[in-house]
Amino acid sequence: RNNKNLEGDQSDKVDLISSLPDDILVYLLSFVGIKAAARTSLLSKRWRHVWTYITDLDFEDPPRLAIAITKPYENSEAGNYADWVNQVIRANQAQYLNTFRMHFSIPFGDKIYASNIDKWLEFACTKKVRNLELHMGTLPTIPIFKNPTFVLNTSLVSLYLTKVVVDGPLLQWVLSNCLKLGRLMLHSCMATDDVFASSKRQKLVISSLTLKHLEIFHSTRLLNTESLHIVAPNLVTLLFIESPTVDLEYVSVPSLVDAAFGGIYSTKLCNGSFLSGLSSQLEKLSLHWFKVPFQACKFPSFANVKLLELSFAWDDAKYLLVSTLSLITACPLLHTFKLKIMLWSQYDYCTRLIPINVNVAQTNAIRTLQRLEALEFVGYTGCEYAVALAYHLTQHAPMLKKFILDPRIPEQVGELSNWYLNYKGDYLEIARSRAKLLAKLIKSSVNVVIL
Repeated sequence: RNNKNLEGDQSDKVDLISSLPDDILVYLLSFVGIKAAARTSLLSKRWRHVWTYITDLDFEDPPRLAIAITKPYENSEAGNYADWVNQVIRANQAQYLNTFRMHFSIPFGDKIYASNIDKWLEFACTKKVRNLELHMGTLPTIPIFKNPTFVLNTSLVSLYLTKVVVDGPLLQWVLSNCLKLGRLMLHSCMATDDVFASSKRQKLVISSLTLKHLEIFHSTRLLNTESLHIVAPNLVTLLFIESPTVDLEYVSVPSLVDAAFGGIYSTKLCNGSFLSGLSSQLEKLSLHWFKVPFQACKFPSFANVKLLELSFAWDDAKYLLVSTLSLITACPLLHTFKLKIMLWSQYDYCTRLIPINVNVAQTNAIRTLQRLEALEFVGYTGCEYAVALAYHLTQHAPMLKKFILDPRIPEQVGELSNWYLNYKGDYLEIARSRAKLLAKLIKSSVNVVIL
């Protein structure tokens, strides 16, 4: 533009954003955090109250607050967090809430925040919240989720609880009365002391016509549950990583196509009949195998599984090859296989790059995988059994096109700790160098990607 136009055109000075309707401004603020949204009140009189109408409230857990959970006498960070939440909910003028997400690491043994949490939950449910998430940094000594009247609304579609103490039969009450609930996630939740004082363990029935996604992660034993019964005709995805002492029964799950099982519950999975009831309907199967040598397991044929994920956590790599092959070849329509290798002693096995032989029956079984096109190994460090598995799959699967080798640490599953941190030296570079050596053994028609 020339100088004349620059002098005569004042359009650059017009605040076009502020002239937008309130609904659009509130929508724009939904893409930033609460603190950033609140700071817009300083822009002008037009913006002073816009942020108070946002319907997504995510009170993230400040990093420094995590320190307070180990030092009960230093609770200033927890106090600042509580003050911040209280200020926001007092200012909020929205008629309803789409999301209320709270991350609050209560200092261990500290009960002074119980009334605050009660008030926050009452506020969220009075606003007819649709998505409610409560994430405690540690299991508090007080019941957090305890008042049925808080969730007496027909709007709740998603409930996500992490390390929350649930009072008595409240969970059953929620399932019976929140008739639009589509997602339920319980991670490391537990019952109150009086429930544990009961000598009889409880049966938990999850019965819902609307539930589509269910996650139960290390909670049933803590909830003093003996068995879990699922009656959910519209359930599509299920994650169940639990204690082997808990019985899981699918009474009615005809829509289930995506399932994940594991943790120390792996011992139950060795019973082929457990998975046989789902074998014909699953399209994605994830197994988090923890310290169980399942080479003797008799898996049913998963006739429709196209995506298979296996997290193999064990302290002996010798079970990896035969066990994994038996599972893969049980999926005739398999398209993608992802393996997460978590072996405590894996680093000691990084010495052999000559593939271990497999028998003729195993080779022929691999050749039947006419749909297998993609492989991914996460946590690869050159373990000889992983080398053998990779070599024989890439050598004999007729349609294989891509193989991703990722030496980075897999995310933790279940009881796993940061076991990789005990390794000395630059294991990542060593693993990458061994991945390059493996790539030389793989036929040229397979595209090998090393991350």
